[in-house]
Amino acid sequence: MKSYTLFDGLRVALESESAAAAAHFDAELLPHGADAGGERQEIFFRETAVLSGGGGAVGSPDRARLKFVKGAPQFTLDGDRMLVRAWNGARASLPLAMGDRTVVEFEPEMPPAFLFNTLFPPLLRRHLRREGKALLHASAAEVDGRAEVFCGWAHAGKTSSLLGTLRDGGRYLGDDKVVIDREGRIHPCLLRLNLFGYNFKQHPWLVKRAFRPARYHWLSWWNRRAQGALRRPWNKGPLRGGWESVEYLTKTGLHNRYRPEELEIPVADAPVPLGTFHVLAPLPELELDDLARRLRSVNDEEDFLQKRMQPAADFLHGAAPLFEGGGDEERLIAEALANAGKIAYGSG
Repeated sequence: MKSYTLFDGLRVALESESAAAAAHFDAELLPHGADAGGERQEIFFRETAVLSGGGGAVGSPDRARLKFVKGAPQFTLDGDRMLVRAWNGARASLPLAMGDRTVVEFEPEMPPAFLFNTLFPPLLRRHLRREGKALLHASAAEVDGRAEVFCGWAHAGKTSSLLGTLRDGGRYLGDDKVVIDREGRIHPCLLRLNLFGYNFKQHPWLVKRAFRPARYHWLSWWNRRAQGALRRPWNKGPLRGGWESVEYLTKTGLHNRYRPEELEIPVADAPVPLGTFHVLAPLPELELDDLARRLRSVNDEEDFLQKRMQPAADFLHGAAPLFEGGGDEERLIAEALANAGKIAYGSG
């Protein structure tokens, strides 16, 4: 069994025969530290040969298998737990209420990325509230002893802004997920950077650290050629399908997740007081309570349990307590932002 210590009071454990699952969890969580022991709350992922069939279901199993239709899984109620079917047909079982020990059961074929990238972040969000912290959809780096935070909607430019700060000597605090406490300190959330081809195009200093240059240029050339072919209105039928395959394969080849040290990027090793909080959106200057409410809406949009599982649970079960305390999260964020040196608004 693998187990890891995160932040002040959380243990994450994995019990699985899957080498792929173990490697995925190690890559993401070992930088936080192996299990330090002691009394802690726990999120426990346990492989189970066969999960029960459950009762009523919502969603289509055929649509759930469409990997690239975002947020279209099938949900099945099983007593006080909910079954969710991933794109390959494997299922995971989650409790409707989160306690001191939250057990997530999953079938052996469950993709590790679905467990970690889809199910784990909302569970972490719910735990952090108990520690007086909040998980923000943001990226952050330490610069001269203060945290520069970049927050916004998906594809607002958070990672690109982070990479620019790291290029200029900043230390990594988190990409796409940032942990903040009531005092306005940013805690290192050392999950891997999630980089795409456009990130390398905007930041060529990273190319030699992540690729053999010849491979990068080969993938980029074919990706540009495929995108150009797909923009031509006459390109239809089997020919278009071929170019779509080339575009997908090259885009996938340019995308990967990296530990900071793999890219020779230094990391912060302790909480850092908040410096400038960048809101990557063309908004007017807002009161802190209003800004906190808007930031919580971004959290909800990225939260699989809130966005997808909560409506299914409410429909099948009645009111289900998947996330109580949204108001507490808003107040915590507002208190934290009161400690910012500056709040800046504008595009990334």
